[in-house]
Amino acid sequence: MIEEGRFLMPIQVPIHMVDSRVEMTPVSLFCILQESAAAHCDYFHLSGIDLKPYNLFWVLTRMHVQIERMPAWHEKLTIKTWEKPHSFISQPRDFLVFDEAGEIVVRGTSIWAIIDKESKPVQLEDFDRPDRFPLKDDAMTVKAFPRLPGAPLSENPVLHKVQHSDIDLNEHVNNTKYLQWMMDDMGHDFFLHHDVKEVSVHFISQLFPNDQYSVSHQPIDENNSVHSIYAADDQREVCRIWMKVE
Repeated sequence: MIEEGRFLMPIQVPIHMVDSRVEMTPVSLFCILQESAAAHCDYFHLSGIDLKPYNLFWVLTRMHVQIERMPAWHEKLTIKTWEKPHSFISQPRDFLVFDEAGEIVVRGTSIWAIIDKESKPVQLEDFDRPDRFPLKDDAMTVKAFPRLPGAPLSENPVLHKVQHSDIDLNEHVNNTKYLQWMMDDMGHDFFLHHDVKEVSVHFISQLFPNDQYSVSHQPIDENNSVHSIYAADDQREVCRIWMKVE
């Protein structure tokens, strides 16, 4: 549903999206935010499926999420998402997630681009419609993406192989997988005793089927850490994640 230029998507948290604390996982949260973005694009016939015959697809380059509290199983939510006026090739998109009482539980902002099969960005003006953008932007607390150095590559990195289940419709690793790999690297016990309050992800490059990668992390202080995912073949940094916990 469109309301004042913003797309509203209701969702009830399903059991496969929660962890042992019966709360939605950060990876599932990233999934539903992107699902709302996809549904909004589908409304304007600009979804990944619409672009695929033209060898074009959306890519997420940055995502920053602030969590007031993590939604629980069976909870009914409303996701509000909208596009903001774009630059030449970068499309900002914001998110708000409301509970049944109308309280904001999650805030988010993101930057997207449309690229071709050669990974070249496309001018977004070619896809403009006057009704795509709200007349007035909602105030956001997520003002900017933090600029932090990545975690250094380990001297003896543990290598993992990209699996079939990691691949999306564009034949590269689904962007939510990088967050999942980072959390798996931190371990189950860590997240049993810490609540994720903020996550910022910078997608720098891509991984493809059968590629190998490693995960590095470096604490900043008691509550903050940076994480980097490196491609094994040329040791390039593919993804950088900053996480704040309590």
